Amino acid sequence: MWIYQAIIVVLSLCLIGQCLAQGGDVFLVLENSRPVGGGREVMTILGWGFATRAGRSACISDPSGHGINDMRFSMSLGQILLSVATLGFVRRVTIDYRLFAGNSPAGES
Repeated sequence: MWIYQAIIVVLSLCLIGQCLAQGGDVFLVLENSRPVGGGREVMTILGWGFATRAGRSACISDPSGHGINDMRFSMSLGQILLSVATLGFVRRVTIDYRLFAGNSPAGES
C-alpha cells in the first residue's frame, strides 16, 4: 500500500515541477541595443508540434527594416494550465518583441 502512495507523491512532484518549468521565460537581446516600438504575438502549437502547419511563421511589420532588437518567449498561468489540462497537446506561447532603431552615426545619441 505504501508503494502506491510513494508513486502518487513522486508523480505529483513531477507535475508540480513541470508547471514551474513551463512558467519560465527566455529573453534574447542585442548587445548595446537601441529598442523602438514593438508588439506581441501569441502562437498556438498543436499535437506536440506534429499537427502544426509546416513552415508556419509569425510575421511582424518592420517599417525601418532594421530587424528585431529583443524577444521574450513566455507562458502565462492560464497558458500553463491549458497545456497541463491537455497533456501538452495544446500549447500557447506569448512572444513579446521590440524592433531595432539602427546604429546612430558618431556624435549623435
